[in-house]
Amino acid sequence: MECCKRTPKKTMNNVDDLSLLFDELADLSILQRQSLKERYRFLLSEYSRRCALYAILFYVLRITMTVGSLAVPALLTIQNSPGAPTYAYWVTWGISLAVTTSNGIMTLFKLDKRFFMLHATMERLRSETWQYIQLAGRYSGVHHHNHTPTHANQFVFYCSQLEKINMKRVDEEYIKVADESNHGSKTQAAAAAAAGGRPDVLVPSPPEQPAKTPESRDSISIVEDEDDSSKKDQVVSIDMPLFRSQEPSVSKQSNRGIPVLRTPPESL
Repeated sequence: MECCKRTPKKTMNNVDDLSLLFDELADLSILQRQSLKERYRFLLSEYSRRCALYAILFYVLRITMTVGSLAVPALLTIQNSPGAPTYAYWVTWGISLAVTTSNGIMTLFKLDKRFFMLHATMERLRSETWQYIQLAGRYSGVHHHNHTPTHANQFVFYCSQLEKINMKRVDEEYIKVADESNHGSKTQAAAAAAAGGRPDVLVPSPPEQPAKTPESRDSISIVEDEDDSSKKDQVVSIDMPLFRSQEPSVSKQSNRGIPVLRTPPESL
C-alpha cells in the first residue's frame, strides 16, 4: 500500500503577512492582488514599527513617573533622618528630575494619546482585512443587494475603507493638533491685542448703563405732567379775576395746597 505523498503546505511566518491568503483570491486580477499586498504590507509594517517605538517610550516613561513619585517621599524621609548617607540627597534629586522630565516629554509629544491611537488603528486595519477576506460584516453583500458578494465586487469598498482608516489617523495626529495650537495662539493674540499689546494687562469692560425703559420714561413724563398741572392750577387760582370791590380773604386750604378765595358778604 503506497502512502500518498502530500506536498508541504506553506505557513505564514507572521500573523500580519497575508500574502498567501491574497494569492488565493482567484477572482481578483493580478494587479488588484499585487496592489492589495503592497498597500496592506506597507501600512501594517509602518504601524507595527511606530507602535513598538511608542510602546517602549510610553511604558518606560510611565513606569518612571509612577515609581519615582512613590520613591521620592520615602527618600526625603530617609534624608531628613539623623545619620543619613550623603548620597541620599543626590539620589533623591536625580529621581525627582527623572520624574519631572518624563512627565514633560509625555505631555509635550502626547505619547499616551498616540500610543492608544496607533494601536487602535492597527487593530482596525487587521479587522477590516479579515472581514474582507472572509466576506463578513460590511462585505457580506451590503453594497450589492442583488448580487452575490465576491472579492472582486467588494474590492473597491475595501480599498476605500482602508484609506479612510489611514486618513482618520492622519487627521487626529496632525491636523487636529495643529488646529488646537492655532486656536490657542489666536486666543492669546486676541487677548494681547485687547490689552494694547500687553497680554498681562486686563482691559476692564465699560460699566453697564441702565437703559431707560418705556415704563421709566412714562413715569417721568407723568411726574412732569403732574408738576405742570399743579403749577397751572396755582396760577389760575391766584390770577382769577375778581368782580368784587373788596379784598378777598383766605379762609382755608385745600388738600392740594391751593388757597381757596372767599369773598366777604355784601354790605346792606
